[in-house]
Amino acid sequence: MMRFVVVFGLLASFLLLSACGERVEVPPAHVGKILTKNGYKPEVVPPSKFRLDMCIFYCDKLVTMTIADFGHLEKFKVFMPKDQLNMSFDVRMTGAISNDVIDHVFDRIPPVNNNISVNHVYGTYAQPVIRDVVRRVVAKYSINEIASSRESLSHELFGEVSKALKGTPIEIKRLGLADIQFPKVITQAKERAAERRELIEQEKAQFKIQKIQMERDLEREKMNRAIAREKAIGQKEVNDLLAKSVTDKYLAYRTLEVLDKMAESNNKVFLPVEALGTIGMQHAILNDQVKQVAGK
Repeated sequence: MMRFVVVFGLLASFLLLSACGERVEVPPAHVGKILTKNGYKPEVVPPSKFRLDMCIFYCDKLVTMTIADFGHLEKFKVFMPKDQLNMSFDVRMTGAISNDVIDHVFDRIPPVNNNISVNHVYGTYAQPVIRDVVRRVVAKYSINEIASSRESLSHELFGEVSKALKGTPIEIKRLGLADIQFPKVITQAKERAAERRELIEQEKAQFKIQKIQMERDLEREKMNRAIAREKAIGQKEVNDLLAKSVTDKYLAYRTLEVLDKMAESNNKVFLPVEALGTIGMQHAILNDQVKQVAGK
Protein backbone atom coordinates (compact mmCIF):
# COMPACT_ATOMS: atom_id res chain seq x y z
CA MET A 1 0.00 0.00 0.00
CA MET A 2 2.80 2.32 0.90
CA ARG A 3 4.50 1.63 -2.42
CA PHE A 4 1.30 2.54 -4.30
CA VAL A 5 1.07 5.86 -2.53
CA VAL A 6 4.63 6.71 -3.46
CA VAL A 7 4.10 5.84 -7.11
CA PHE A 8 0.88 7.82 -7.19
CA GLY A 9 2.61 10.83 -5.67
CA LEU A 10 5.41 10.74 -8.22
CA LEU A 11 2.90 10.49 -11.07
CA ALA A 12 0.94 13.42 -9.71
CA SER A 13 4.08 15.52 -9.40
CA PHE A 14 5.04 14.70 -12.97
CA LEU A 15 1.60 15.68 -14.21
CA LEU A 16 1.72 18.95 -12.29
CA LEU A 17 5.14 19.81 -13.71
CA SER A 18 3.97 18.97 -17.21
CA ALA A 19 0.92 21.15 -16.76
CA CYS A 20 3.02 24.25 -16.03
CA GLY A 21 3.34 26.34 -19.16
CA GLU A 22 6.74 27.08 -20.73
CA ARG A 23 8.45 30.36 -19.85
CA VAL A 24 8.86 32.42 -23.07
CA GLU A 25 9.99 35.91 -24.13
CA VAL A 26 9.22 38.34 -26.93
CA PRO A 27 12.47 40.36 -27.17
CA PRO A 28 12.68 44.09 -27.97
CA ALA A 29 11.98 45.12 -31.59
CA HIS A 30 9.89 41.95 -32.04
CA VAL A 31 6.25 40.94 -31.84
CA GLY A 32 4.85 37.52 -31.19
CA LYS A 33 1.82 35.35 -31.58
CA ILE A 34 0.74 32.21 -29.73
CA LEU A 35 0.43 29.21 -32.04
CA THR A 36 -2.13 26.69 -30.81
CA LYS A 37 -3.21 23.40 -32.30
CA ASN A 38 -5.98 25.32 -34.06
CA GLY A 39 -3.75 28.11 -35.40
CA TYR A 40 -2.61 31.48 -34.16
CA LYS A 41 -4.44 33.33 -31.43
CA PRO A 42 -5.63 36.72 -32.74
CA GLU A 43 -3.70 38.84 -30.24
CA VAL A 44 -0.30 40.24 -31.18
CA VAL A 45 2.04 40.00 -28.20
CA PRO A 46 4.40 42.99 -27.64
CA PRO A 47 7.90 42.59 -26.15
CA SER A 48 7.45 40.82 -22.79
CA LYS A 49 8.18 37.71 -20.70
CA PHE A 50 5.42 35.30 -19.68
CA ARG A 51 4.41 31.64 -19.40
CA LEU A 52 2.37 29.77 -21.94
CA ASP A 53 -0.87 28.11 -20.86
CA MET A 54 -0.64 24.82 -18.98
CA CYS A 55 -0.75 21.81 -21.21
CA ILE A 56 -0.67 18.02 -21.02
CA PHE A 57 -0.96 16.51 -24.47
CA TYR A 58 -0.41 19.52 -26.83
CA CYS A 59 1.49 22.63 -25.80
CA ASP A 60 1.18 26.03 -27.39
CA LYS A 61 4.20 27.73 -29.00
CA LEU A 62 5.35 31.31 -29.17
CA VAL A 63 6.28 32.49 -32.67
CA THR A 64 8.19 35.79 -32.90
CA MET A 65 8.88 38.15 -35.77
CA THR A 66 11.39 41.00 -36.09
CA ILE A 67 9.87 44.43 -36.69
CA ALA A 68 13.06 46.50 -36.28
CA ASP A 69 14.42 48.59 -39.14
CA PHE A 70 16.81 46.62 -41.32
CA GLY A 71 19.49 47.58 -43.79
CA HIS A 72 19.88 45.79 -47.08
CA LEU A 73 22.08 45.96 -50.17
CA GLU A 74 21.18 44.78 -53.66
CA LYS A 75 23.85 44.38 -56.33
CA PHE A 76 22.97 45.03 -59.98
CA LYS A 77 24.55 44.59 -63.39
CA VAL A 78 22.32 46.27 -65.96
CA PHE A 79 22.64 46.49 -69.73
CA MET A 80 22.27 50.15 -70.71
CA PRO A 81 20.45 50.32 -74.08
CA LYS A 82 21.48 53.90 -74.86
CA ASP A 83 25.17 53.11 -74.49
CA GLN A 84 25.11 49.42 -75.44
CA LEU A 85 27.26 48.76 -72.36
CA ASN A 86 26.88 46.98 -69.03
CA MET A 87 27.01 48.98 -65.82
CA SER A 88 27.27 47.63 -62.27
CA PHE A 89 26.05 49.39 -59.15
CA ASP A 90 24.59 48.81 -55.69
CA VAL A 91 21.31 49.92 -54.19
CA ARG A 92 21.40 50.48 -50.43
CA MET A 93 18.17 50.75 -48.52
CA THR A 94 16.62 50.84 -45.07
CA GLY A 95 13.26 49.18 -44.53
CA ALA A 96 10.94 47.64 -41.98
CA ILE A 97 7.92 45.35 -41.77
CA SER A 98 4.78 47.45 -41.71
CA ASN A 99 2.68 47.21 -38.53
CA ASP A 100 -0.51 47.17 -40.62
CA VAL A 101 0.18 43.72 -42.10
CA ILE A 102 1.61 41.79 -39.16
CA ASP A 103 -1.31 39.36 -39.09
CA HIS A 104 -0.91 38.77 -42.81
CA VAL A 105 2.78 37.90 -42.40
CA PHE A 106 2.09 35.44 -39.58
CA ASP A 107 -0.56 33.77 -41.70
CA ARG A 108 1.55 33.54 -44.89
CA ILE A 109 5.17 33.04 -43.82
CA PRO A 110 6.06 29.75 -42.07
CA PRO A 111 8.32 30.16 -39.02
CA VAL A 112 11.76 28.58 -38.76
CA ASN A 113 12.72 27.67 -35.19
CA ASN A 114 9.63 29.57 -34.00
CA ASN A 115 10.79 32.79 -35.67
CA ILE A 116 9.83 34.61 -38.84
CA SER A 117 12.96 36.42 -40.07
CA VAL A 118 12.84 39.79 -41.78
CA ASN A 119 15.08 38.41 -44.53
CA HIS A 120 12.43 35.78 -45.32
CA VAL A 121 9.74 38.45 -45.53
CA TYR A 122 11.95 40.73 -47.65
CA GLY A 123 12.90 37.93 -50.04
CA THR A 124 9.27 36.91 -50.48
CA TYR A 125 7.59 40.28 -50.98
CA ALA A 126 10.16 43.00 -51.71
CA GLN A 127 13.24 41.70 -53.48
CA PRO A 128 11.63 40.66 -56.80
CA VAL A 129 9.73 43.96 -56.98
CA ILE A 130 12.75 46.09 -56.15
CA ARG A 131 15.01 44.38 -58.66
CA ASP A 132 12.44 44.78 -61.41
CA VAL A 133 11.72 48.45 -60.67
CA VAL A 134 15.40 49.44 -60.36
CA ARG A 135 16.35 47.80 -63.66
CA ARG A 136 13.43 49.40 -65.46
CA VAL A 137 14.14 52.92 -64.16
CA VAL A 138 17.93 52.87 -64.58
CA ALA A 139 17.76 51.50 -68.13
CA LYS A 140 15.88 54.65 -69.27
CA TYR A 141 19.01 56.79 -68.88
CA SER A 142 22.43 56.97 -70.43
CA ILE A 143 25.53 56.39 -68.35
CA ASN A 144 26.50 60.07 -68.56
CA GLU A 145 23.04 61.10 -67.36
CA ILE A 146 23.37 58.78 -64.38
CA ALA A 147 26.84 60.11 -63.58
CA SER A 148 25.62 63.71 -63.58
CA SER A 149 22.23 63.13 -61.89
CA ARG A 150 22.90 60.46 -59.28
CA GLU A 151 21.00 62.23 -56.49
CA SER A 152 17.88 62.87 -58.56
CA LEU A 153 17.94 59.28 -59.85
CA SER A 154 18.13 57.95 -56.28
CA HIS A 155 15.12 60.09 -55.42
CA GLU A 156 13.21 58.72 -58.41
CA LEU A 157 14.10 55.13 -57.49
CA PHE A 158 12.91 55.66 -53.92
CA GLY A 159 9.56 56.96 -55.16
CA GLU A 160 9.04 54.19 -57.71
CA VAL A 161 10.03 51.40 -55.31
CA SER A 162 7.86 52.80 -52.51
CA LYS A 163 4.90 52.94 -54.85
CA ALA A 164 5.49 49.40 -56.12
CA LEU A 165 5.72 48.01 -52.55
CA LYS A 166 2.55 49.72 -51.36
CA GLY A 167 0.27 47.09 -49.82
CA THR A 168 3.11 44.63 -49.16
CA PRO A 169 4.56 43.90 -45.70
CA ILE A 170 7.79 45.77 -46.50
CA GLU A 171 8.04 49.54 -46.12
CA ILE A 172 11.11 51.29 -47.58
CA LYS A 173 12.35 54.27 -45.55
CA ARG A 174 15.53 55.18 -47.47
CA LEU A 175 17.00 54.05 -50.78
CA GLY A 176 19.83 55.24 -53.00
CA LEU A 177 22.50 54.32 -55.53
CA ALA A 178 25.96 53.37 -54.28
CA ASP A 179 29.31 52.12 -55.60
CA ILE A 180 28.56 52.74 -59.28
CA GLN A 181 31.00 50.80 -61.47
CA PHE A 182 31.11 52.58 -64.83
CA PRO A 183 32.32 50.63 -67.88
CA LYS A 184 36.06 50.86 -68.45
CA VAL A 185 35.66 52.68 -71.76
CA ILE A 186 33.54 55.37 -70.05
CA THR A 187 36.00 55.69 -67.18
CA GLN A 188 38.92 56.10 -69.57
CA ALA A 189 37.04 58.72 -71.57
CA LYS A 190 36.30 60.68 -68.38
CA GLU A 191 39.94 60.45 -67.34
CA ARG A 192 41.09 61.80 -70.72
CA ALA A 193 38.54 64.60 -70.50
CA ALA A 194 39.80 65.45 -67.01
CA GLU A 195 43.37 65.53 -68.31
CA ARG A 196 42.34 67.88 -71.12
CA ARG A 197 40.60 70.17 -68.65
CA GLU A 198 43.72 70.20 -66.49
CA LEU A 199 45.89 71.13 -69.48
CA ILE A 200 43.48 73.91 -70.43
CA GLU A 201 43.60 75.27 -66.89
CA GLN A 202 47.39 75.18 -66.95
CA GLU A 203 47.41 77.05 -70.30
CA LYS A 204 45.04 79.64 -68.87
CA ALA A 205 47.27 80.10 -65.83
CA GLN A 206 50.36 80.44 -68.04
CA PHE A 207 48.58 82.95 -70.26
CA LYS A 208 47.67 85.04 -67.20
CA ILE A 209 51.32 85.03 -66.11
CA GLN A 210 52.49 86.08 -69.57
CA LYS A 211 49.83 88.77 -69.72
CA ILE A 212 51.00 90.20 -66.40
CA GLN A 213 54.61 90.17 -67.61
CA MET A 214 53.68 91.89 -70.88
CA GLU A 215 51.63 94.51 -69.04
CA ARG A 216 54.58 95.13 -66.73
CA ASP A 217 56.96 95.48 -69.73
CA LEU A 218 54.49 97.86 -71.38
CA GLU A 219 54.34 100.04 -68.28
CA ARG A 220 58.15 100.07 -68.14
CA GLU A 221 58.30 101.19 -71.79
CA LYS A 222 55.72 103.89 -71.14
CA MET A 223 57.80 105.11 -68.20
CA ASN A 224 60.99 105.13 -70.27
CA ARG A 225 59.26 107.07 -73.04
CA ALA A 226 57.92 109.54 -70.51
CA ILE A 227 61.45 110.04 -69.10
CA ALA A 228 62.91 110.44 -72.60
CA ARG A 229 60.16 112.90 -73.47
CA GLU A 230 60.87 114.98 -70.37
CA LYS A 231 64.59 114.97 -71.15
CA ALA A 232 63.88 116.08 -74.72
CA ILE A 233 61.61 118.86 -73.50
CA GLY A 234 64.31 120.01 -71.04
CA GLN A 235 66.99 119.97 -73.73
CA LYS A 236 64.73 121.93 -76.07
CA GLU A 237 64.14 124.51 -73.38
CA VAL A 238 67.92 124.85 -72.89
CA ASN A 239 68.45 125.20 -76.64
CA ASP A 240 65.69 127.80 -76.90
CA LEU A 241 67.21 129.72 -74.02
CA LEU A 242 70.64 129.67 -75.65
CA ALA A 243 69.24 130.69 -79.00
CA LYS A 244 67.57 133.70 -77.43
CA SER A 245 70.50 134.73 -75.23
CA VAL A 246 73.49 134.28 -77.60
CA THR A 247 73.22 137.36 -79.85
CA ASP A 248 75.90 139.18 -81.90
CA LYS A 249 76.34 141.75 -79.15
CA TYR A 250 76.61 138.99 -76.53
CA LEU A 251 79.21 137.18 -78.64
CA ALA A 252 81.23 140.39 -78.97
CA TYR A 253 81.01 140.93 -75.20
CA ARG A 254 82.07 137.34 -74.48
CA THR A 255 84.95 137.76 -76.98
CA LEU A 256 86.30 140.67 -75.00
CA GLU A 257 86.02 138.60 -71.79
CA VAL A 258 87.95 135.77 -73.40
CA LEU A 259 90.67 138.15 -74.60
CA ASP A 260 90.87 139.67 -71.13
CA LYS A 261 91.37 136.23 -69.54
CA MET A 262 93.92 135.28 -72.16
CA ALA A 263 95.83 138.44 -71.35
CA GLU A 264 96.08 137.45 -67.71
CA SER A 265 97.15 133.88 -68.53
CA ASN A 266 100.76 132.78 -68.91
CA ASN A 267 99.73 130.67 -71.90
CA LYS A 268 99.16 133.43 -74.40
CA VAL A 269 98.27 132.81 -77.95
CA PHE A 270 98.17 135.76 -80.35
CA LEU A 271 95.47 135.63 -82.94
CA PRO A 272 94.71 137.93 -85.75
CA VAL A 273 91.77 140.16 -85.02
CA GLU A 274 89.94 138.60 -87.96
CA ALA A 275 90.11 135.14 -86.31
CA LEU A 276 88.02 136.34 -83.41
CA GLY A 277 84.96 136.29 -85.65
CA THR A 278 85.49 132.79 -86.96
CA ILE A 279 83.12 129.92 -86.36
CA GLY A 280 85.70 128.10 -84.23
CA MET A 281 86.02 131.01 -81.82
CA GLN A 282 82.28 131.46 -81.66
CA HIS A 283 81.91 127.73 -80.95
CA ALA A 284 84.35 127.93 -78.07
CA ILE A 285 82.48 130.90 -76.62
CA LEU A 286 79.17 129.05 -77.04
CA ASN A 287 80.47 125.95 -75.22
CA ASP A 288 81.56 128.09 -72.34
CA GLN A 289 78.09 129.63 -72.17
CA VAL A 290 76.46 126.19 -72.20
CA LYS A 291 78.60 125.12 -69.24
CA GLN A 292 77.55 128.19 -67.31
CA VAL A 293 73.87 127.61 -68.02
CA ALA A 294 74.17 123.93 -67.06
CA GLY A 295 75.95 124.87 -63.85
CA LYS A 296 73.06 127.13 -62.88
